[in-house]
Amino acid sequence: MQDNLSVIPDVHIGNLPLLAENDPRCDTVVIPVRLCNLPPFYPVASRLLALSSDPSVDTARVTSIAGADPAMAAEVLFLANSSLFGFPSRIRTLAHAVALLGMDRIKALAVTVAVRAMSQGGSAPVQRCWQHSVATAAISSKLSATFGCSENAAYTAGLLHDIGRLGLLKQLPRECAALDSYYTDGDASLQAERVALNIDHRTAGSYLAEHWTLPESFGEICEHHHDPIRKRDPELLQTVKLACRMATVLGFSAVRFLTTDTFADLLGSLPGHLSTVPFPSAEELRDHVEEALKILGQ
Repeated sequence: MQDNLSVIPDVHIGNLPLLAENDPRCDTVVIPVRLCNLPPFYPVASRLLALSSDPSVDTARVTSIAGADPAMAAEVLFLANSSLFGFPSRIRTLAHAVALLGMDRIKALAVTVAVRAMSQGGSAPVQRCWQHSVATAAISSKLSATFGCSENAAYTAGLLHDIGRLGLLKQLPRECAALDSYYTDGDASLQAERVALNIDHRTAGSYLAEHWTLPESFGEICEHHHDPIRKRDPELLQTVKLACRMATVLGFSAVRFLTTDTFADLLGSLPGHLSTVPFPSAEELRDHVEEALKILGQ
């Protein structure tokens, strides 16, 4: 689909004017540059995520990296002791947390702190994006065993899948204000983003993942989480695709829809390789998401 739209200015999609050729937003360089002017993703979280490709990493190194930011370390310990992420016994030091919980859980906690900080004090659309991201992360963790991927990796990928939307909302609040509307479906929402911003949040997410040097799999998830679920997709991508859809039909959508499918409708529309899989109930998933949001705040 062509993204650079140049038509008569009084033609509208919904209440969004299409861009004229001389509109500066038609410059495909402008938006990525503004996205890259976001404050850096928490360096500690980025460094921990980068350890995924290092098979020689040990707990001492993980502890050293996680402890480099005392404020983040304190938040990580708080979350490690919460009912959402907690270990049966009390964890009092970061080294203890790393030893008991492992690197993948510490990475998930660090990313939670980073995304929550990025979302704090935001507008209503920012808060919807945060809640949708938490919901997708929580549901992804519940679906991980079904798709054969790590629970912590699924949680982290779910939390980061909409980072492009969050980046656009934070860096382009005036331009995004026109997007705070009601949509018939996800495709209409993506089209509205392209009209208003000349980019959608999927592409923005892949830009940010690359700019922040996050593992390549996160950029792929940001870019393709709205695509149809396919059996040939990597397991982590399938997990997040389905969790994102489930979060939306359970009432934790990132944007507002005029109508939406029910949970039963969603399950009935799944491709053949998932059509007979026994998934958690809507009530179980909703309770899990609400508990996560209660603990994480906002």
